[in-house]
Amino acid sequence: MNLSTATKRDKFIGIAFFGLTIYFLVRSFILSWSIDIWYDELFSMEFSSCSVKELVAYTARDVHPPLYYMIVRFVTLLFKGLGLTNFGGGGIVPVETVAKIVSIIPFILLIIYALTNIRKNFGWLTAGLFSFAVVTMPGLPEYTTEIRMYSWAIFFVTATLLHGFNLVRSMARGIASAKEDGKAGNGGRLWDVVNGAAMFFYAVCASYTHYYAAVAIGAIYFMIFVWMLKAFVMNMKARRKDAKEDLKADGTSSAKRGVYNFRPLAVVVITANLVIAAYIPWASALLSQVNAVSNNYWIQPVGLHTLGSCAKYMFSGYFVNPKIAAASAVILVLLIAIIFVTVVLELLKVKKGPTAYSYVAFWVLPMLVFVGLLASVIIRPVFVNRYMVPAFGAFWLAVSIAIGNIFASISFKGVKEKITAITAILLSLAMLVVGIVDFRAFIGNEKYRIVNMVKTAELFEGLDEDTIIISNFDHVQALLSYYLNENGIAGAYRGDTPAPYSIYLYKAEAEPLIKENVPGLYSIEDSADIYNYLEAGKKVLFLGSFNSREVLLEEWKNDYGITYENKGSYLMERYWFDVFELAIQ
Repeated sequence: MNLSTATKRDKFIGIAFFGLTIYFLVRSFILSWSIDIWYDELFSMEFSSCSVKELVAYTARDVHPPLYYMIVRFVTLLFKGLGLTNFGGGGIVPVETVAKIVSIIPFILLIIYALTNIRKNFGWLTAGLFSFAVVTMPGLPEYTTEIRMYSWAIFFVTATLLHGFNLVRSMARGIASAKEDGKAGNGGRLWDVVNGAAMFFYAVCASYTHYYAAVAIGAIYFMIFVWMLKAFVMNMKARRKDAKEDLKADGTSSAKRGVYNFRPLAVVVITANLVIAAYIPWASALLSQVNAVSNNYWIQPVGLHTLGSCAKYMFSGYFVNPKIAAASAVILVLLIAIIFVTVVLELLKVKKGPTAYSYVAFWVLPMLVFVGLLASVIIRPVFVNRYMVPAFGAFWLAVSIAIGNIFASISFKGVKEKITAITAILLSLAMLVVGIVDFRAFIGNEKYRIVNMVKTAELFEGLDEDTIIISNFDHVQALLSYYLNENGIAGAYRGDTPAPYSIYLYKAEAEPLIKENVPGLYSIEDSADIYNYLEAGKKVLFLGSFNSREVLLEEWKNDYGITYENKGSYLMERYWFDVFELAIQ
């Protein structure tokens, strides 16, 4: 196959992947027109509705930095200023939809980078495959609409890596070429300030978006620095060797080998220090959070099983049959392992080119996982699967670059070439199948939640403000109050007066940050209080979660003769609960 035919083929495949990606993002946009949120998203909604000063103060007590919440606040205020939405309900666009659209924006920006930066440097196939993978691979579709910071973390980390790659190219281009490029005005100047500034900007944004994004940034800077330093030293050694050979030959020294431009290396060092300096204002908050985490945190201990869990999270497709899902994960892991081995072997032989970029991008995720596991051992467990997500863009970029490089010079002549080519083809097909299945499953799950949320909203609309509402799960309690008191389903409350609806948590307290932000949250400590409400003629509903609800109902019946009638099961995003109307015998 000649070069022209291969280029056309890769362009066609890349454009096809772009088409699928755009289709899926359109579906995400359609799915974002719903009001269902879960407990973690409640933090996003509450923090982003505060002033910036309050927002920063709250996030300093939470476990995430503040930038994402500022972004949501800015976009929400923009929609509000245009009269399109309003806190507490109202407007053309629900405020939850606005917040979900904010999560789609980073994926659109990644597609723009794929169409420009990645396509220019690695080709159409790599660009298209990357855009498809970063939206559809396991663990990623849900973040196209989830009101959390992960999609922005992916974008900031990936953009930092891409601009770091540009600095590497600027260094390798050499001083003479850089000067010529500078005259042409195409951004190839000696210092490459544009890419340096972009790398710094995205690195700071990533670090203020998610702590594990900051870890990924550290990994990127480390890998880029080592790569550039090694290349620069090797270039200097080669130049000295050339000079010695010239002197031996004719007694004069010539510059046969181009001089590497060391200034981009200096830019990497300078911007790395500037990123650290930019993080100093948040250092005290980070230290206090680390101290809080070391004393009490909900994450379970890590071990060897964590690595298997990570692999399952990353590669297990959303197939109905669990055996097929497990098989898909094993196939992806094996194929990617073979591809990575080919990358290493080619890098040992060539020492430059696309394989070098793939190799560097690949290591961002393992380094993030290593730091997370190490911190979990030293401090206490602070790593869960979703904390890998900020580095997913870098990982799938590495895979896409490797596949694109193989396709660009695909050959079936030798045994090694056949294995490499077949592996790349199979991996591309596996990613296509898993990606489509995973996103279709995501669409199905979201539709199911939306339909059930309509039914749940009807329940909320029928509740009277005098009704005593009891829950045995703090997540459900907080969300009940959000929907009843804040979002406008049953009324829109904002103010210092008592909230119209009171939601009681049985024998427990809502966590402080939620209690300070969500109105109408109270505790009820004894079944005697329930009896007193019923005896006073109040309507009492128990919205019970888990199997423990049956135990509680039996306890109340034995203690005070409280009976119940099951009014049905309801789904609030991902939380099922049964509604029981209580009465006295």
